[in-house]
Amino acid sequence: MTDDSVPTLDLRQVERRDRRAAWERAMASRLVPMGVHLSADSDEDNHGMFRSLDVSDIKVTQWECPELKLVRTKRLVETTDTEALMLLTASAGSQVFELDSGTARMEAGTARISTTRVAYSSTVSSVLRKRSVVIPFAALAPYDTGGAIPDCLMLDQSRPLARLLISFVDSMSTHITCMDPAEVDAARDALLTLVAGVIRSNTRAAYDGPALLPALRSQLEWWIKEHLRGGPIRVVDMAKAFNVSSRTVHRTFSLTGDTVRSVVRTQRLAGARRDVVATNLPIGSIAHRWGYYGASHFGREFKTFLSMSPSDYRYSFGISHVDKHSEMETLNPRFASTMNDLAS
Repeated sequence: MTDDSVPTLDLRQVERRDRRAAWERAMASRLVPMGVHLSADSDEDNHGMFRSLDVSDIKVTQWECPELKLVRTKRLVETTDTEALMLLTASAGSQVFELDSGTARMEAGTARISTTRVAYSSTVSSVLRKRSVVIPFAALAPYDTGGAIPDCLMLDQSRPLARLLISFVDSMSTHITCMDPAEVDAARDALLTLVAGVIRSNTRAAYDGPALLPALRSQLEWWIKEHLRGGPIRVVDMAKAFNVSSRTVHRTFSLTGDTVRSVVRTQRLAGARRDVVATNLPIGSIAHRWGYYGASHFGREFKTFLSMSPSDYRYSFGISHVDKHSEMETLNPRFASTMNDLAS
């Protein structure tokens, strides 16, 4: 597996016999583990490269893929610990996906949303330029997707919201390296909001109750956000605020497989995460501010959802990380060759 600090890959700078292994390491690092079969007929100009443009804990990668075949087997799915959503957008060329549910084709102006739990094979028959966005489920949890995330969802620019999402992802490469920490976090929130909205608008959750319940769900989540730092969140208070029964409150969340407790938990963690990356407040103060019993309780919750301690997360994605990244951008050419390190 590659080192995530390596920003670029150019297969022209790798011995031909090592290119498949280098590309597999790149895929494992920036997407998910998968088998790679490079075309023996591809020429030196059709070489393949990537560049990373991460937005905090969301991995964003620009790819130029040569002719190749990819295989994500069920065994690889079972042995992959990371659970994440993958968004792919294409700007040139095409990629065909073969899944158990059928065939899907991604080409310029389209996008594909899937999860790391899906097995598939894929073919790129000519040079493909695309961007990938890998979003940990924990990062998406505070945002309303309207229910379960589909195994495969194809998007095109015929729908305005999908068009906005595709344009947003395509434009991030121009702006992200110039952003300060607050702007990076705002871009992260905007991206997650768009992704959740696209999923919500393209999937039809099986609501068995009144049509007003989805609207009530949004209002309840807003109420939770507004009251997280005011003490315990109680269902009876929520019911009173909206003049409904406690049973209706529970039912509104259960329609999408959630509970009031799980939603409060993810919203509280989302607020605390913003303080970790955007402020220099002590971790203990953040824990107290967001209603955790103490720093150790906060640390356990944080690591369960985000796979890092709050301190490590701040070091990786907080203000100091962005400042160091900016210094590296100033000292090094943006597309500096790093292939020797990657292939070793």
